[in-house]
Amino acid sequence: MRRTSYRIATAVALSIAGTLTLGTPASASVANGYVSGAGSVLDDLTDEGPVKYGQYSGAVAVWQSILWADGYLGIAKDPAVDCSFGANTLAATKQWQRDHGLVADGVAGPKTFTKAGQYLKAAGKNIYGEDIINYDSPRSTLRHLADRDASGRWIVWANGGERFASYKYC
Repeated sequence: MRRTSYRIATAVALSIAGTLTLGTPASASVANGYVSGAGSVLDDLTDEGPVKYGQYSGAVAVWQSILWADGYLGIAKDPAVDCSFGANTLAATKQWQRDHGLVADGVAGPKTFTKAGQYLKAAGKNIYGEDIINYDSPRSTLRHLADRDASGRWIVWANGGERFASYKYC
């Protein structure tokens, strides 16, 4: 009886310790409510998503900006990036995923954002001291995708103006 209790107590303690040590998968940006990052911009998108059909947010605008930069969405920036994940964004997302060897489920989740993140390029600072983030894939010409402020939050162009890339609003 005593050995069984000891084993159970040890298993519970190890389980709790493992949870505290390992935690949950990286999702700091989603958890803090913004597309964001620190250090190199090249890994900013690895913990983003998901954004999907029916959502309206600045995070959707980031995904739409990627689709636009890669030639999958719109021919002009304003009409293509409107923060609304509708039918055109859904179709463009599925095609982008197929063309990049991903499951075409129409959801821009961690795998899709990570694949897109491979094409990010740091381009110095703007006049406000914010990081300039460009997108340069084999399908695109180099495009200014976003800026990143001192706190790490991404700023995108959507609906005719600059917007923080929030998961809650645009």
